[in-house]
Amino acid sequence: MVRLHKILAKFKVFLRSHEKDKDYFSATTPCNLIQHYTGISEDRPSLSGLNRDASQLSWISLPDHRRMVAHSIASGNAAAASVSSFDSASTQDQSRSGHHSLPSVPPSPAHQREAAPNVSVTNGVHNKQHVALPGGVLADAHDFVMNQPNFNLGIPTEKTQEERLAEEAKLAKEVLEKLSAKGMPGAMLHAQERDYAPKCNKDTRQSLRGRIVKWGRDDKEVRCLLWLSGPAAVGKSAVAQTVAEQLEAEGLLGGVFFFSRPNNRSDPNAVIPTLVYQLALRLPEYRRIITQWLIEDPLILSQGRHSQFKKLIINPFLTLESHPPLLIVLDGLDECSNRDAQYEFVKMISHSARLQDKLRLRWLICSRPEPDLKVVFSTRKCKGICVQEKLEVDESEAQKDARRIFKKGLAEIRQRYPDQLTKDWPAKDTVHFIADRASGHLGFVSFLIRFIGDKHYDNPSGQLDACLRFLKHDHDPEDLNPLHSLDLLYTQILSDIPTSTLPITQRILGLFIFHGSPQLTITTHANFLGLDQASFYSALQRLHSVITVPPASEANEEPIQMYHTSFSDYLKDPARSGMFALHENEVHLDTASRGLDWLQYALRNSGRPLPNLTWMLPETDSEDIVQDLFETSFTLCWKACPQVSKGDLPQLLNMLSHVDFDLDYEWWCGTKTSDFADFVHWLASLGPEHKTPFTLVGMGKDMAEFDLPPEIHRIRHQTNDPHDFARPFARAELAIHYLVSDYSSLFFLLNKTLFQLSLDEGHSPRFSYY
Repeated sequence: MVRLHKILAKFKVFLRSHEKDKDYFSATTPCNLIQHYTGISEDRPSLSGLNRDASQLSWISLPDHRRMVAHSIASGNAAAASVSSFDSASTQDQSRSGHHSLPSVPPSPAHQREAAPNVSVTNGVHNKQHVALPGGVLADAHDFVMNQPNFNLGIPTEKTQEERLAEEAKLAKEVLEKLSAKGMPGAMLHAQERDYAPKCNKDTRQSLRGRIVKWGRDDKEVRCLLWLSGPAAVGKSAVAQTVAEQLEAEGLLGGVFFFSRPNNRSDPNAVIPTLVYQLALRLPEYRRIITQWLIEDPLILSQGRHSQFKKLIINPFLTLESHPPLLIVLDGLDECSNRDAQYEFVKMISHSARLQDKLRLRWLICSRPEPDLKVVFSTRKCKGICVQEKLEVDESEAQKDARRIFKKGLAEIRQRYPDQLTKDWPAKDTVHFIADRASGHLGFVSFLIRFIGDKHYDNPSGQLDACLRFLKHDHDPEDLNPLHSLDLLYTQILSDIPTSTLPITQRILGLFIFHGSPQLTITTHANFLGLDQASFYSALQRLHSVITVPPASEANEEPIQMYHTSFSDYLKDPARSGMFALHENEVHLDTASRGLDWLQYALRNSGRPLPNLTWMLPETDSEDIVQDLFETSFTLCWKACPQVSKGDLPQLLNMLSHVDFDLDYEWWCGTKTSDFADFVHWLASLGPEHKTPFTLVGMGKDMAEFDLPPEIHRIRHQTNDPHDFARPFARAELAIHYLVSDYSSLFFLLNKTLFQLSLDEGHSPRFSYY
């Protein structure tokens, strides 16, 4: 057997001696050439496959290719051989130095590099494998053996082993510096920028962390992707940090990237260089491969993300002989500045799953449940290779964890201030109150602990009192905000909503926060406000991290939900939410106006056709939706009217003056509500200075002296104190004895519609029509 490097050395001498003899090359086959400079006969197995058309070798006779040398691309169990040329400048430098080495950036066609995983080389005399060469002059050659091949990174073989190692280290350092410059070191696990990164206490999220760690360790696990989703600030990053540190200690961590828009760690183009940098530090063999390839083609780092992912992660790992399963963490993917890139990362990872048995990479992605991510993770391809975990706020484990974190935080504060705080500080009822308000929201608890123990103030008792006042809505505007950090997060989330969409978003949230109920399903919600499906879902597109938005398929049964009351508290306080604040007066007026509009379709004898719905799911009966809208509007309208501000009252009374109250009240027969009775009570309380649709006709059962029409709406209302309820209906000209002896029935007009409101004493408010 002939060693490859000896063949190539003789070939190089031969080429120097015949560099001007173009006719020779044009008439000579590859087999003739090798026979000439090696003396190997053509029937030797080593030359099988080399007898090709000489035209494929004609390029080597060009004047600019005076120095020819074969070089190899290899690492681990992979190799590919090709013939490359030096440029003239490189040749002159090497001639002056006395060396004829590879240039620092030798050319290597892309197809050779990608073919590398199909080629194998085994060192050692007693374990030899044949090598098939994918390209170059020796293309398709096979059945020769490389005994103990020594592949180098463009380093001359004339150097000693020590010199070669030093040169390799120098080249690797240069590559790492380039990766660092293209990447984002601040997004790594132990970055200085993340000195105070959140971590799980040893007793929190135990079951969830245990499942993720087990999945990361399991070398037989075929599902290479795990998606951990959850609302904003509930501890996803803490779980990611803790899991990463644990697997790092076991040698099973490949790399991490912690996104953060507020901290300017949101550039998708920095992700792959950052991960490659970390993988190169952990795996020397991988470092040699990517060093070689980045020396050959430095522009890889300027290529698209898909190309970088393939060339710097997938292809190198396919060539590695063995390594343990490695976890790669992408935390906060929803904070990546490019939404298309978020989708792209998940698709690239899922597409690589078919190679999982060779790659042995695990991907943990943590994010809020944003719509785009929910779509990509629900695809068939993702479902087959993805484990999905959710961080719920109101689950029992979260409730216990929140209480545990709060108590532990208070205990640490007591230890820091032994002279200020007693051992029983704070009172148990205070702990219970705050823990209940937390409702399992770990971020909420963490922000409060940070505020109470703020060393800038060194007054934990006073800070705790400020928290209590704040949570009880008993604070002054100039008081400190213990949830300032949480408010910043909510502000960032709302800032992503387009300006043109924000008013619609505020209308939806306003109705939900001030008048929401289980009956306000998504279809009812949208139709009540006059919004179609696209407008409704588009307005909530950026809010999936703070509210639950059921899919359209469940729109007839499910309402939207708030993950935590801290978000609604934020929106209701203009001092905290600024331009995003929900102005309660505007919400009540809008709700009353929309409710009155819908009720005009529920008149008793109008014959008016049913309204056109803005949104209706396929195979849904429109009459069912209209009935839901009538029932909802009846409640929302009468509840909203009394809450309209004095400034908006004239506008509301003007609307009421044009309302026909001759409704088909059988729609609401048996409904246990006092909203309509409270609405009438409110109208009667406004007084004569306001022009209202209410006119009192009389009080008492005996109304024979009145000429009452045959059609009268008879309504019964049950209240704890009928006497007190009837008081505003009395007028100066009516005898006071009505209030004392006979207040059981009130007769009044709303515009031109006559009502009899009968009052009964009872402990549960009840409204009925008869």
